[in-house]
Amino acid sequence: MARIGFYLKILEFLEILLLLPLIIKVTSYSYKRMTAEPTFVNTPRNVTVHMNELAQLQCRIKNLGPKQVAWRKVSMDWPLTVGIMTFDPKEDISVSFKDLKKQEEGLTQWDLIIKHAKPRHTGMYECQISAKNVYTHYVYLKVLDTPLVVNPEIAMYGTKFINLHEPIKLVCNATGGTRAPSLIDWFFNGNMIRGRDPRWESRLRINDYVPDVPGRMLVSELTIDYSILADKGRYVCRSFAMNNFYTTSLDISVLNKKEHGKRADTKKYSSTTDENPNSGYSANPSTSLLALTFVMLFILLR
Repeated sequence: MARIGFYLKILEFLEILLLLPLIIKVTSYSYKRMTAEPTFVNTPRNVTVHMNELAQLQCRIKNLGPKQVAWRKVSMDWPLTVGIMTFDPKEDISVSFKDLKKQEEGLTQWDLIIKHAKPRHTGMYECQISAKNVYTHYVYLKVLDTPLVVNPEIAMYGTKFINLHEPIKLVCNATGGTRAPSLIDWFFNGNMIRGRDPRWESRLRINDYVPDVPGRMLVSELTIDYSILADKGRYVCRSFAMNNFYTTSLDISVLNKKEHGKRADTKKYSSTTDENPNSGYSANPSTSLLALTFVMLFILLR
């Protein structure tokens, strides 16, 4: 037993020796990541927006590690944000954080977001890393004193041809002049779509939201969980912006797979029979060969 225990200890020692290079490699990699200096990735350093637009000041950092990121307006003595926390509740300011390791290992994004920017927000901003050494990335923001004038627009997206029982998904994007439209209505064949209508009950979902960027768009998503043949028709979405209605439409066809399969088989059969319209049958190749053999023998025996 003592000898077996001795051999087991030798095996354990050999296992440690075999794993030692891997342990050293992992430890070295972890140490390099912990001690690597943070660096800023090139992003726009000058941003210009119109009054009441959303301003986005980008800050991308590689190898941040456990350090904190703070945004500050250079003309002020206090930070606007530290991490994702904000320190001025009066300002419509926030931080958009994203982990971009799928793009590049150790890459993170800490963008300063100013909603409804005003000319007073014009100035130099710094994205600063709190560490033993000072790391600073500067971005200059200019807010014009005139609002951006955009003509209202509306567009609808979706699949025109739907197989029976498949879902119908339509997206309506409506853009206002200076802000998002107040509402979007949906119509089917001239009638307003309402969730309490028995024809849509338990099948219909409508979700509306306003994207942060650019902040003047209202998006409405209409989903019919499963389609029936009666869902074929014209769908219209209508928005209200700048005291006017704007509409767009899309015609949806619901296809019955079984009917199409039967039609295809019938057509195939008809085209085959049409090739020989005067013949009631097709000759058997083996019968023709046998008749030809008898004719040849008759000629040779004469």
